[in-house]
Amino acid sequence: MSGGFSLDPFWQQPACSYGVAALAPADLQAALQPLLAQIATIADPCGLRLVPPSHQHLSIYAVAPVRQDFDKEAYWAANAAAVQATLRGWAAAQPPVTLRFAALRATPTAVIAVADDRSEAAEAVWSLRRRLADILPPPPGGAPRYDLVHVTLARYAAPSALPPDFAARIAALPLDLRFLLQDVILLRETRYPALEFDTLAKLSLGAPLPASPAPISPSPARPEPVA
Repeated sequence: MSGGFSLDPFWQQPACSYGVAALAPADLQAALQPLLAQIATIADPCGLRLVPPSHQHLSIYAVAPVRQDFDKEAYWAANAAAVQATLRGWAAAQPPVTLRFAALRATPTAVIAVADDRSEAAEAVWSLRRRLADILPPPPGGAPRYDLVHVTLARYAAPSALPPDFAARIAALPLDLRFLLQDVILLRETRYPALEFDTLAKLSLGAPLPASPAPISPSPARPEPVA
């Protein structure tokens, strides 16, 4: 291990989790490609697992977290209606916002782009997190805990292959990215980290509530990998 970085054993493994996320828009995906190339030059090619731009997403709230071992299907079935109603109400009242990412950080588990947490746009994310935390009973293993708004760019495949100054060099990379948050999805992850998932619902921010919202199925029929 180098610099306290940890191997990610979940990478590309079958998974079961439920959560709320926002997929990176096409313009952000394009902007991430040169950034990921820069990150790759700092480490040995075998040291990192880069998340493809087409799979980049903002994780908003883990309803049934992937890393905890419990009956997630039963937990989701018991709480699907409450999550659906909360998400629809929040999306209808929340206009689209643009998050600004201006800093990179190498945490013990991942390389992340961190949003300006003092902005009104970040507060929109925090407001949904608070609503979901208020209505959901803690799952076995405890409720998720968040301390920032971020997008995960890479995880570690071989921590020993990372240079001793990896974290400092990552933090020194210039960053100025915009993430237009105008849609959120409710997903059932089937391959980590969101390399394959079922989209249970997609909601546009600021759109009026439908007169008779369709129910969300607790058991999606098939996986739909991100294109």
